[in-house]
Amino acid sequence: MYGMFRPPVSDNHVNTLPEKWFDQRVDHFNTSDTRTFKQRYFINNKYYKTGGPVFLYLDGESEAMDFIITDGAVAKYAEQFNALAIDLEHRYYGKSVPTVDLSVDNLRYLSSEQALKDIEQFILKLTDSLSLANSKWIAFGGSYAGNLAAWLREKYPHAVAGSVASSAPVEDRFEFSRYFGVVSQVLGTDCTNHIRDAVHQLEDQLKTPEGWLVISKQFNLCTPLNGTDQPSVQLMWFNLIMPFAVAAQHNGKPGVIGVQQVCKVMANDGMDDRSSTPLRRWSKLHKQFSKDECLAYDYGEAIKAYKNISKTSPVVQIGSRQWTYQTCHEFGYFQTTGLEDSPFGYRSVPVEYYLKQCVDIFGKQFTPQFIQKAVQTTNTYYGGFRPNVTNVAFPNGSLDPWHALGVLEDLNNSTRAVYINGSSHCLDLFPPQTTDPQELTDARKTIAKQLQLFLQ
Repeated sequence: MYGMFRPPVSDNHVNTLPEKWFDQRVDHFNTSDTRTFKQRYFINNKYYKTGGPVFLYLDGESEAMDFIITDGAVAKYAEQFNALAIDLEHRYYGKSVPTVDLSVDNLRYLSSEQALKDIEQFILKLTDSLSLANSKWIAFGGSYAGNLAAWLREKYPHAVAGSVASSAPVEDRFEFSRYFGVVSQVLGTDCTNHIRDAVHQLEDQLKTPEGWLVISKQFNLCTPLNGTDQPSVQLMWFNLIMPFAVAAQHNGKPGVIGVQQVCKVMANDGMDDRSSTPLRRWSKLHKQFSKDECLAYDYGEAIKAYKNISKTSPVVQIGSRQWTYQTCHEFGYFQTTGLEDSPFGYRSVPVEYYLKQCVDIFGKQFTPQFIQKAVQTTNTYYGGFRPNVTNVAFPNGSLDPWHALGVLEDLNNSTRAVYINGSSHCLDLFPPQTTDPQELTDARKTIAKQLQLFLQ
C-alpha cells in the first residue's frame, strides 16, 4: 500500500500555477564544488500588495503540490495579510533532483542541513530579484517540512520573521513504538479489542501452512503466503495494520476511511452477517482500503524496487527511496509494534524489520549503531522537543500519532503550541471544510493571530 515509508501528506491535486526554477548549489558546504541544479517553485501573487509579507510553503518528502498556496491555509492567510505565496520543492523530490541518479553516493547531498541552506539561499536571492526588501518572510511546513520550518527559524533567523510548523515531529526517535500506541488510543477501547481479537486469529493462522492459504485468500495476497519468510510476513503485517494508522493520522481528509468507519467495520455494526469473525471483518476493511487490488508483500521484490536508483523509477518518483534514506541516515522514526499491550501484535513489526531494510537497500554501513548515532546527532543539533527558537507556532492534532514527537507546550512567549482536539495530521493546512471541528476552526484563528505578531 505505502511500501516501507511513512504515509505522506498527499492529494490528487494537479498543479495549476506555472513552474519556476531556481539555480541551487548541489553542495552548500563544499566551496570547491560549483555544481548547481534546478529547484522548482511556484508563486501565487493573487493577493499580494506591494510591501506585504511573503508566505513560503515548504514541501517535504513528496512532489511539490501548489494547492496549499492556491486553495489551502496558506492561500487563506495570504488573502488575509495581502501576502505573496510561494511553494518551494524539497531537493531530491519531484522535479528537483540534483544528481543523475539516486545512488547511495549521490544521496549524500540529501539532508535537512542542505535543505535548510537551500531555503535560506532561495529567500535571500528572491528578496533581491523580486525587490522584496521591505517584505517579511514567514515559513510554513507540515510533518517533516514542519520540522524544516521550525529549524529554519532556529538556524537562519535572519531569513524568516516566523514559522508555522504544523504536525512537526521535531524529536527524532530510533524506535517510534509510541506511534501505534497513539493509534490505539484514538480508536478507543472497544475498537482495539475487536482488532486484538482479529490479530490473535491471524497469529493462529500463521502457525500452519493451511492457515497461510486462508490468509492468502482472505487478504487477497498477490502470491501465496510462505509463513517461513519472516521479512515478507513482517511487510505483510505492516500493510495490514496500515488502515488503522491511516484512519487516525488522516481522519477527516477527503477520500480517507476514517476512525468511525474503521471501527464500525471491526464492530460488525449494522451488518447482517452474524457468522462474521474479527478476522473476516479485518479482511473486509483491508479490501476497502486497497480498493480490491492484490496485496504485494514480497520483501525481496520490495527491496529490488527500492534499490532501483533511476530517477524514472516509480519508487523514486513518489519519494520512497529518498525518504527511506533520510530515516536510515538521519531521523529513525521507525514505527514499530513494540509496546507490550499493542493490539496490533506485539513485535509483529519490530525495529529489526526497518534495520534490515536500511542495510539491504543502502549497504552494510547502515548498522544499528550508525543509525542510533545519527538520530542522536540530529536531536543534539536541532534540540529535539526543545528547539532554540522564537516566533514559531506548533499546531498538532490530537488524532495524529506524530503529535507524540511534537511540541505540545509553549516554549516561550513567542513560540506557542496549538493543540487541536479532534484534528489529524496537518489538517490545519488543508482547505477549511464545513465538517471541520470547532477546535480546528479556532486553531486557524489562533495561528492567524500568531502571524500578526510575527509581522509586527
